[in-house]
Amino acid sequence: MLYLDTSVLVPLFVPEPESDSVRAWFAAHGLEALAISDWTLTEFASAMEIKVRDKGLKASQAKRACSLMEKLAQESFKVFTPTRMDFRKASEQLRDHAVGLRAGDALHLAIAQNQCVDCLYTMDQRLIKASHKLQCKAATPI
Repeated sequence: MLYLDTSVLVPLFVPEPESDSVRAWFAAHGLEALAISDWTLTEFASAMEIKVRDKGLKASQAKRACSLMEKLAQESFKVFTPTRMDFRKASEQLRDHAVGLRAGDALHLAIAQNQCVDCLYTMDQRLIKASHKLQCKAATPI
C-alpha cells in the first residue's frame, strides 16, 4: 500500500509546475493500493482555500477541485481515519526537534507508519528527510 500526502494530490486538480509529472506517475501506477487519510482531505480543502485567498484560483474552481478529490477518494483510495495512536505518535515525533517535522506532516507520517504502508509519497523534501530519519520509506513520485 502506498500512502499519498496532500502535496501529491494538489497537482492533479490544479495547475502546478509538477502537474504533468504527477499525472504521468498516476498513469503509470494506476489507483490500486493507494491510500490517503481523512487528514489529507482536510489539508486538500485548506490548500484550495489558500489558492483562492491568494487569487490563484476562483472559488468555483476550488469547490470543483474539492468535489473531484472527494469523489476520487471515495471511489479509488483506501482512506484511513486518524486514530488516537496516530496523534500520539505524531506528537512524539514533533518532540524530536532534530527531525524537523511540522504538525500536519507528522500526522501523515504517523498514519503511514501505524498502517505499515510500503511507502509514503510526497512532494515535500523535508518530509522525505524526516521520514528517513524515522525509518519510514518515503519518496517523491517524480
